Amino acid sequence: MRARPVSMRRRMDGEFLLSWAASELRRELGPYSRPFEIFGQGSRVNGTHLGHDSDIDLVLMLTEPGHGWERFRDDVLTVLGESHIVRMGRRCLNVDDPDSLFAEMVDILVATEHRWYPVPGSPHYEQGVFFRDQQGRPIVNFPKQHRLHGDVKDLRTGGRFKQAVRAVKRARRWAEAEHLLEEGTAPSYLVECLLFNVPDPVYLSAPGPAHREAVAWLSRHHREDPESFAALPCQNGINRLFGPGPDQWEPGAAARIIDVLHQI
Repeated sequence: MRARPVSMRRRMDGEFLLSWAASELRRELGPYSRPFEIFGQGSRVNGTHLGHDSDIDLVLMLTEPGHGWERFRDDVLTVLGESHIVRMGRRCLNVDDPDSLFAEMVDILVATEHRWYPVPGSPHYEQGVFFRDQQGRPIVNFPKQHRLHGDVKDLRTGGRFKQAVRAVKRARRWAEAEHLLEEGTAPSYLVECLLFNVPDPVYLSAPGPAHREAVAWLSRHHREDPESFAALPCQNGINRLFGPGPDQWEPGAAARIIDVLHQI
């Protein structure tokens, strides 16, 4: 039997762990009566994680209108707090239990449904999530679209897109260890969105490792066309990657990260 591609094996691994984690969370929320949805986000679910010790990121999204985010967060803290020690981190809810594999591996983003209508008055909308960070700043994101677009691009590029994301994340890890990059300044989401914006032909025509050509393209792009670089979208195709928001970055800072990775 022919071995499955690495990207497919990673996807299957992610789906299995996501199913397990979601089932555990549903079991813990058993007495909660308001409607909610649980789905995955992040590098493990997207197939761009580097190791088996990567966290499982779950989104717990309330789908009932009129029940605000703060009330839903407090409800979840109360229900889970009946059997666990729970706390809110920078963005996610964490369960503190040294004897629980669920607590060790799973981060929970508590959110409410956000609907974005591309055409005002149209019934069509894009489903996103709304939440607040530790400072109380509102954030709207679109994790389902992020995942879908990444999967489609990976298919278009014969698996080279996600392969490049993993390679660049390994380079980032080395750069942080060597103090070439400050830890936390190049999060996985930023890396993945930047590489998503590299045109497909760059991946398909690369004579060697695709991540080298992709980073070289980004390095040229921010130097030769800074205005276009500053307007790059997120992988979800809705949000802008750069801007003043808490879930955005500054183009110059991203350009410096790219230059360090390009040198490596």
